[in-house]
Amino acid sequence: MDYGIVIPVYYGRSFIQRALDSVFAQEGISGHLNVFIIEDGTPEPEDVKDLITTYPVHYVKLAENHGVFYARFVGLSQLPSTVEFCAFLDQDDAWHSQFLSHLTAILMQDETLGFAACNARILNAHGNYILYQDRRPNLLFTDLKVANQLISPSQVLIRRKALEKLNWDMDLPYPGADDWLLWLSILSQGYQATYTDEVLLDYYDHAAGAHHRKHIMAKSEEYIVEHWFPRLRLTKWDQRLYKGRIGWDHIVQGLRTKNLHHLVKGLNYLVRDPIAVNAARQFRRRHRKNHIV
Repeated sequence: MDYGIVIPVYYGRSFIQRALDSVFAQEGISGHLNVFIIEDGTPEPEDVKDLITTYPVHYVKLAENHGVFYARFVGLSQLPSTVEFCAFLDQDDAWHSQFLSHLTAILMQDETLGFAACNARILNAHGNYILYQDRRPNLLFTDLKVANQLISPSQVLIRRKALEKLNWDMDLPYPGADDWLLWLSILSQGYQATYTDEVLLDYYDHAAGAHHRKHIMAKSEEYIVEHWFPRLRLTKWDQRLYKGRIGWDHIVQGLRTKNLHHLVKGLNYLVRDPIAVNAARQFRRRHRKNHIV
């Protein structure tokens, strides 16, 4: 059983050896690890080429920076046909030793599963904590269309067949939500997804992390909703409900933090589409009641 591991790198010298050490410390697997490092336009001498010479990996250097979405697709296109399961590991994350074996076992039990996700330990300057404690993802397509429930592709193992029919044209000008687009693209084909509470990933939260650039993340999501939802045959209502959820989240945040800017922004959504905002309110209430992210 062969695996395809794609690690996009951009100014990753501080992280890459930790990530690679975690890949080659995997236990309980058979087959071959096809590991591709995609250097996304990092200039010399800041690239990682000299740091990875002792690892059995394939190194691909892109002349210009295209973003992680493009880099992942380049890596995916390089994988040999023998690969059955794929994973996209971010340069600043690290897997636990049972990541591949445990998620593989889950996927092997049900061929309708396009991907399986694990819980994660978040590490930052203040300590560490478990990502999903009181709530957990359900990864239903109907819910993922409204809001992403995963923080990183690093916590996911994907069935290779679920990626073969994806028709991507590299059209995602804003980075950040590319993993959300990936999950939606897989599930739109009819695949299912599942989650395990096992903590199999260390997610390093640092100032340069993409999730801290919230305005860019918002633009990325908005672009997906406007341009990719129709390509995935999602409906106008799906677009409205997503926007209603954004509006409701602004209202809740504005009331909770007494932030007038968020409150006014949310009320503007409410005025434009009260039906969608009310549906999003019920969506959030249902998730809270059922302990879903």
